[in-house]
Amino acid sequence: MSVVEKISIERAKSAESVGVSSKVVQAFVDRCMELDRQLHSLMVIRHGKVACEAYRDPFGPEYKHMMYSVSKSFTSTAIGFAIDEGYFKLDTKFVEIFPEARGDKPDAYLEKMTVEDLLTMRSGLSVTPFMDKTKDRWFHDIINSKWISEPGTEFLYISENMYLLCCIIHKLTNMSVIEYLTPRLFEPLGIVEPYWETCPRGIETGGWGLMIRTEDLAKFTLCYQQGGKFGGKQVVPEWWVKTATAFHSDSSSSDNMDSKQGYGYCFWRNGGYKNSYRADGMFSQFGIVFEDLDACFIMTGGEIDEQAMRDVIWEFFPKAFDDNASEDDAVEVKIPAYPRLPKKPRSFEEKLLSGKKIVFAKSPILNIAGFPTSMLTLPVTFMARDKAGNITNVSFEPLENELVMTWSEGPEVNLIHIGMDGEYRWDNVVIGHVPYTVCAIGCWNSERELEVHIRAIETTAERILVFTFADNRVSLKPTMNPETSTMVLNLQQSVKSVVKQPVLQAIVTQAMPYLTPIVELTLHGKIV
Repeated sequence: MSVVEKISIERAKSAESVGVSSKVVQAFVDRCMELDRQLHSLMVIRHGKVACEAYRDPFGPEYKHMMYSVSKSFTSTAIGFAIDEGYFKLDTKFVEIFPEARGDKPDAYLEKMTVEDLLTMRSGLSVTPFMDKTKDRWFHDIINSKWISEPGTEFLYISENMYLLCCIIHKLTNMSVIEYLTPRLFEPLGIVEPYWETCPRGIETGGWGLMIRTEDLAKFTLCYQQGGKFGGKQVVPEWWVKTATAFHSDSSSSDNMDSKQGYGYCFWRNGGYKNSYRADGMFSQFGIVFEDLDACFIMTGGEIDEQAMRDVIWEFFPKAFDDNASEDDAVEVKIPAYPRLPKKPRSFEEKLLSGKKIVFAKSPILNIAGFPTSMLTLPVTFMARDKAGNITNVSFEPLENELVMTWSEGPEVNLIHIGMDGEYRWDNVVIGHVPYTVCAIGCWNSERELEVHIRAIETTAERILVFTFADNRVSLKPTMNPETSTMVLNLQQSVKSVVKQPVLQAIVTQAMPYLTPIVELTLHGKIV
């Protein structure tokens, strides 16, 4: 694979010079903070230049961020290139590419399903959200899911549709989606080292799993806003940009304003501002194009209630796009940093722990539920191929102003430094076969209670661990920020929107509230 040269979008000399009110943008940030909306970064672009950008420490411009369903828009773009290059057509039947998908019995619906049906979320398939992604059966399990409607007739948002599209790219181009997109998209846009999660066979997940930087998402969004051009060159075929962002699926059955306005080829039409569309990812990853204002809004976040976040966006955008904005009113846009744990006195327990390990017993309940306790939070492990978990063999070694913590999850052993002086320490880890950058900070709440905050910076939530020591016994209470209960409520709504069978809906409604106490079960261990 070629080495991609990093390219930056031109920065405006000021926001106001390109018709953006920095004062209004800051008011947006302030409202997010007032409402405790989890804003991680933002970038506002007007007339092809970055007018404003800001990052909420510890997030920064150099770090990738999970894109969740924004990944779908990149998968869609790969499909657009492949169609433009003659590999297949929108109306190509899936079984023409994969005749092996046919079973022993004829399936009229499978025979009808097209590439366009997958792109528009009208495949007719109803894939369970609880599909076991740890097994090498993705293709089989998706194709053999239940049909809820004839292909091409009913909108149902199924992320696994995108995986089937990635299978098509792999088969017909003999390349991975990342390899295929590198010379066509990533290289021209200067998107360096994108990471995309895969199935056990190495095929990109398609509907989620892409990790890129905020400016990378901004480049992608700007390219679409400019009709597929970037840096004066045509990158994405213009016809595809127009087609992919147009209305194709009636999504009026969706449960919020911005999801009711119609769906294209993995882009949503917006309700808050009619002449706009967006790439959209769970936990509020947005790349919004304002079609008639020569403007884009880009953000990453950890906000679970996406419509609540979009409501705040529409309160201040397009208002912020003001050609009469005065330099006299200009401000520097800043997002307040996440609060840090304070520096507190160290405990005598540190010396007693030196050279020893804490062995935690596996929780049968957590393993049966499929969510063994991990250093990663539920937003990551819920969709992961490898959920990691079953933390054990924890050790602490005291240093000046730091604790060094090692632990194992499955076959992986990681080491991090925990700042005990009120400042983060940074390390690189691999959990569930996925690389992450982590920052960690901690403090002793008492002589026997150690609190540690760990944030995998590419993800949306912070892991909070409270260790309580009693002689040679240790308990570990895992939580997260934002709170797990809030996230579970959102997942409950998402699952209900996908699961159409009344009996299964009832099961989901009754079962989901029990997920929080299960995934936050206290672990018990001993010092050896």
